[in-house]
Amino acid sequence: MLFCRQRVHLGRSATKDKEAAGALVEQKIDGLVAKLVHAAAETELTTDFASASQPTPVETRAETWQKRGVINVTPGSWIPTPSFETSTLQHENSTEAASESAEADRQYLESLRSIHRYSDREDVPPAPEGFFRPSKRPEAPIEHEIVQQMLCSGEADVLLNEYRNMSATFPFVMLPPQITAKQLHEHRPMLLLAVILVSSWKEHTRQMQLDGVFRTELAHRTIIQPRRTLGLVQSVLVYLSWYHFVFSHKTQQIFFLHNLVTGLALDIGLHQDFQPIGFPMPQRPKAPPPPPGELRERHRAFLGCYYLSSMVATGLQKPNLLKHNSIMSEWAQSLKQNREYETDETINLLISLRQIDDQVQDALFTADGSQLPISDGRALMHVRFIDAQLDTWKRECDGVASQRLLELSFSYAKMQLHSVALRSSPSELPASVRSSQINSLLSSLEAGKRFLDTLLSFPAQEYHLISFSEWMRLPAVIMTVARLCIPSEQHATIGWDTQAAQDRVRLDLCLESICYRMSTLTAFDKTKRPETDFWHAMQMINDLTKNWYIRKIRPERPSQTPSMPTSGDSIEHSVSEGSCPITGAPRVHSTHHASDRYNHLPDTNYMDEFNMERPPDTEANSDPFALMRSADFDMGQFFDMAGSIWGEDSYNSYAGMSFGGGGQF
Repeated sequence: MLFCRQRVHLGRSATKDKEAAGALVEQKIDGLVAKLVHAAAETELTTDFASASQPTPVETRAETWQKRGVINVTPGSWIPTPSFETSTLQHENSTEAASESAEADRQYLESLRSIHRYSDREDVPPAPEGFFRPSKRPEAPIEHEIVQQMLCSGEADVLLNEYRNMSATFPFVMLPPQITAKQLHEHRPMLLLAVILVSSWKEHTRQMQLDGVFRTELAHRTIIQPRRTLGLVQSVLVYLSWYHFVFSHKTQQIFFLHNLVTGLALDIGLHQDFQPIGFPMPQRPKAPPPPPGELRERHRAFLGCYYLSSMVATGLQKPNLLKHNSIMSEWAQSLKQNREYETDETINLLISLRQIDDQVQDALFTADGSQLPISDGRALMHVRFIDAQLDTWKRECDGVASQRLLELSFSYAKMQLHSVALRSSPSELPASVRSSQINSLLSSLEAGKRFLDTLLSFPAQEYHLISFSEWMRLPAVIMTVARLCIPSEQHATIGWDTQAAQDRVRLDLCLESICYRMSTLTAFDKTKRPETDFWHAMQMINDLTKNWYIRKIRPERPSQTPSMPTSGDSIEHSVSEGSCPITGAPRVHSTHHASDRYNHLPDTNYMDEFNMERPPDTEANSDPFALMRSADFDMGQFFDMAGSIWGEDSYNSYAGMSFGGGGQF
């Protein structure tokens, strides 16, 4: 019994010892935690005191926090603000700090805007569903002295009226009849500069000065301080449409500039109606569309970009980077229906013809198609199919204004389509295929003749109305007609009568007439104005081409008197001046009538007839046409280069062969 009591007593003692030990451990743990907490609090407060104003040694921690505007300090708290209960002093300080912070933020944002302000897109209607809304800041004015002088003298308004007549051949940038030069300069200064530049064709020196100003401003507003505006797009379109006035092999950038204007048009969203970009934002309502008048203006500009892109790509034999889209036809049809300007109906026809011409290029002049002869079934199918489209297009032109402009475009497209028959083909062909080839050659010859006849139906005083798109085609027309008239083994093999072709077209006399007209327009003077302008360059090139052509068709008898053609072959036969006006301007006929052209020998110089002296030949090192004067010069190879006389190949391949200024740019 005693042993059992002793075991019970020992068990109770052990239990008490365990409880005491557990309590001791808990006390030690509480002590350690308390030390850690108080150490952290002391460290935090010490750090705060070091970073802030140093308190005096006699200050307590509570007094320090109260000076900061905080009461009920909680030592050891990890929260940045020890208590949510703030004093009135803290509220006032926080209000002042917030105000100062907001002002600093505002100044910082304003400085950012001032740095990047040039990148804002101006004068653009809001994007349908984009993230950013462009600004409406006005364009910077052009402060150049010559521009300001023309504005003050009223000469700019005269040139605006001159441009309104010129725009009939490029109806994609129209000026309202009521707008003045000062108003246009205020809203679209670059467009005004381009307009007075191309309209100053009578003053070549001033035109070249304005060209320098335009190039400088264009570089400044596209590279240095970019401006993406509708007015800038329109200005480049106008500049390129009469680029021949300022053309120079040393400074020409036709392909680059037309791609530049296309990029600008895409930047300001002219294409968004048929190719929307950006991400939908349901929480943001769609912006309203631009006014109807501005929308039509945007459509004209983008259609003008496509028109130029197609023309330049064809003329320079380079890819067209802006393809036709069905919405373009819809826009052109809409412009025709609204008919804000009379030329809006012409836009519809020009765009549809460019679409057909693009088919010609894609099917017959690119990749493998450029090697297909007319005897190939694929080429013949394309020719017949596209020819039917051209005939349908021609029927739609009845009663439309600007008939001569449309005739120039149609004749070139028809000639180029059927020029496929000039490609080499097998000597042994079925009679049906040979007949198709002869018919295509005849169609190409007639189309080339119509182009030249239409060009000569313009009085010389209206040649400045014709845009660069049409002048760009002239070398190709001349060379195609020349190949159809120059005897060759291929022509003899297929039975093509070159003598009949020569008598039908009389290319030598057409070139002589063009040379005379150019001589009446040029401002070139060897002593007073030695700079070669466009008219003088075309006069010299056509004169040298005429001499080369005569050597080719009559190598043994170059001075043989040509046979008299019938009256039906008159230059004015295809297009009547009275029935096909290009503008409302009165007709002014030159003193040398087209009907008199057959009374002169091919080598006749019309300037001698009017007691006018041709500029004498200069030295080879200063005459850009010296190389072409050689009897051994292959004019055909020269015209066959990419871009013909307009491309850089003619300048790079033939040393010294160039025309135009450009030294001052």
